Amino acid sequence: MTFTLFDMHIHFLGTSSGVPSQTRNTSSTAISFDKTKSWIMVDCGEATQHQLLKFPLSFFHLDAICISHVHGDHCYGLPGLLSSMSMNGKKSAVHLIAPKEVIAWLHATFHMSDTRLSFDLITHDISEMKDSADFNFCSIEVIPLKHRVPSFGFKVSEKLIPKKLKIEKLAKAGIKSGPHYNKLQKGEDVLFGSEHLLSKDYTYQSWQTRRVIVCGDNEKPALVANWCSDIDVLVHESTFTHSDLHKVGFYTGHSDAKRVAEFAQLQQIPTLILSHFSVRYHGEHGLENLRCEAAHYYSGNLFLAEDFFTFSIEKRKLHIAH
Repeated sequence: MTFTLFDMHIHFLGTSSGVPSQTRNTSSTAISFDKTKSWIMVDCGEATQHQLLKFPLSFFHLDAICISHVHGDHCYGLPGLLSSMSMNGKKSAVHLIAPKEVIAWLHATFHMSDTRLSFDLITHDISEMKDSADFNFCSIEVIPLKHRVPSFGFKVSEKLIPKKLKIEKLAKAGIKSGPHYNKLQKGEDVLFGSEHLLSKDYTYQSWQTRRVIVCGDNEKPALVANWCSDIDVLVHESTFTHSDLHKVGFYTGHSDAKRVAEFAQLQQIPTLILSHFSVRYHGEHGLENLRCEAAHYYSGNLFLAEDFFTFSIEKRKLHIAH
């Protein structure tokens, strides 16, 4: 596995639904960013910390964990992961965005096992979140989904994008080069003579903001529609094929490859990554039916995630009128 640490990547730590198999662990996805070592995790199934040992992602820089819903295949790895982070000496705070039941269970587990963390665990009840969670390197928006229990998705947008100067505009305004150029480029407003220069007026981003949605379990892909207009990647569960979902029944609260692919095509999403596959598809060539079904309805960049797969989100040039 090779990738540049300082870029925006989606790392698949676990891609199975319900239970692990010999080739796939239960749900967990990591997102890392440009210009920072900080990264976030979405869901934390049992043994996620073992999966992390095979990635060049450091416990010390895990700043936020998002848990989509209460089911164990999405959260049973939390106590062990946080405990190991503490035993390894992590000091910086970790934000946990999760259902209140998961937060209560976690605190009860720590109390019962006499676990004391070496860092602050800052908890956020996901059902009470009205605005995005903002960090210096990214923002996280919460998307309500539909499952057998309350479930959520997360829209993650990068922040640390270097600015470039609108040189032609500065020259046209008679603003010559000097220390104020550097300040404007850093996002600072400056006083130039008697004129107050706003950084936003004389700079632009080096590339377009990259955005990804990672969904928890969700039987209605259309619920994500209002958040999709500007995303680069949608990561969505595809637990079954359409025909298999009919056989097992829609009471499972899951999606199938056909409906997810139709939704992604309708929304013109550039890249669709399917994950959270039933163990019935884990054998050799097991995903082919899912792949064929999705490809029939979706013409964009399609991937079916494997454990330890890393997807790199390319930078897109921002077209600015000078």
